[in-house]
Amino acid sequence: MTGSPSEFHHPLHKQVVRAIRARRLLEPGQKILVAVSGGPDSLALLSILRQLAPAWNLSLTVVHCNYGLRGAESDGDASFVAALCRRLELPCHIRRLAVDCAGAGESSSLQARAREARYRLFRDVLTELGADRVALGHTADDQAETVLLRMLRGAGLRGLAGMPHIRERLFVRPLLSCSRQEILAYLQAVGLSYRTDSSNAKSIYLRNRVRHELLPVMQSLAPAAVRMLARQADLLRDDDRLLDLLAARRLARVMRSHDSAAIVLDRTVLLKQPSALQRRILRQAIQAVAPSTGAPRSDALLSMLASLASHSGGVWHVGAATVLCEQDQVRVTAGSPLPPMGGKGLQPISAASVPEVVTIAALPSAVSWQLTGAVIRLRVVTRERGLILLEKPSPSVALLDADRLSWPLTIRPWRHGDWFFPIGMAGRRKKLQDYFTDAKLDRSMRERIPLVLSGEGIVWIVGQRVDARFAANGSTARFVLARVTQPLRRKGVC
Repeated sequence: MTGSPSEFHHPLHKQVVRAIRARRLLEPGQKILVAVSGGPDSLALLSILRQLAPAWNLSLTVVHCNYGLRGAESDGDASFVAALCRRLELPCHIRRLAVDCAGAGESSSLQARAREARYRLFRDVLTELGADRVALGHTADDQAETVLLRMLRGAGLRGLAGMPHIRERLFVRPLLSCSRQEILAYLQAVGLSYRTDSSNAKSIYLRNRVRHELLPVMQSLAPAAVRMLARQADLLRDDDRLLDLLAARRLARVMRSHDSAAIVLDRTVLLKQPSALQRRILRQAIQAVAPSTGAPRSDALLSMLASLASHSGGVWHVGAATVLCEQDQVRVTAGSPLPPMGGKGLQPISAASVPEVVTIAALPSAVSWQLTGAVIRLRVVTRERGLILLEKPSPSVALLDADRLSWPLTIRPWRHGDWFFPIGMAGRRKKLQDYFTDAKLDRSMRERIPLVLSGEGIVWIVGQRVDARFAANGSTARFVLARVTQPLRRKGVC
């Protein structure tokens, strides 16, 4: 990384500079943080930006995240980056990050937590140093893998648009149109060594299986598969932006009222919009009142809209927002419109006060149940944590097998004719009415008890009994922990 003619005249250098100019990823005179892991992609990015820096008057600072997840190998990456920056006389910030694994039920959850921690760090360092941009080393191969992963998860147009070249006007990806093969050829041509992350070979990560198993098959059928998938993402992103613009204009027509805490939509006008715009209008309303909430998944939006079209009275909790369907309007609020009740008294029950259904579209989630004041919380926990909790059964806790659940989950009161398979009853079915009678729960109490359902099946009589079909056990791989913070008292046993 000496500024030799081979670096300046290499085709990859020219390709990246063209992308920076065409997409205005960087501007002359800016202060840039360069995220450097020590791997080939980030080393190529640093090399090219360093050659560009004098002509563009760029000030470069390297930032490296050390999670410590690979022990000595992680420390070796940090030492490699620090030594490289000393040799290049570039300022370098090595930051150790502790990734919270407590709530991660699978390897992909761990990767997601690491990514969130990394972006928080980038924002913190950017603010601390007064920098303008963070340059990331994602490539066309990363883009292709992302598109395929999201396709396998049933993503909509926004998900299939992949990663943008510039995000939040802060994070830029100058290599997003460059293949990994081109980057390796560049590093060989300019004589740059790099580190290899052993975790990239582990099949426990779905992305690695896409990279090592699925993409090679696609490339054997279409050698340009990576570049075609990256180009497809660019095209879909343009379409997504246009639909978002149309949805924002329609949102203004659909709104009856709005302020910083709530948006009220005309239900009839909303449902008259094309389905593609309905989803986006609802998503934009949710993110307007709860900016910290990530974009709701397409399947969650479809579930809400299907309910809106058929009946009123539904309540959905989406991140920090709540969507409430009333007779002729849809109310989107920050937080929960169903606050826990004060004191020990119970609300008088009436047809108007009984929620028809509360939908849980994603985890973690917390639902306030207005009829009892209880708060029902659901989240993913690690297998290790789940196995420990199995040894400490409690009526206020339900341990569920995530692989047996179908989404979204719903919460509603008891209805006549409900039945379930109580855990511990050798697979025998029981009517809830009989269960309540045996448990000595009077009619007033049984009408207030919330039920958690997956599809049409009862998962948990909250504070009472778990259905055997959904209960976790010693062979469960992915655990969901459901907990009621104000347990409903059991007055008997089944």
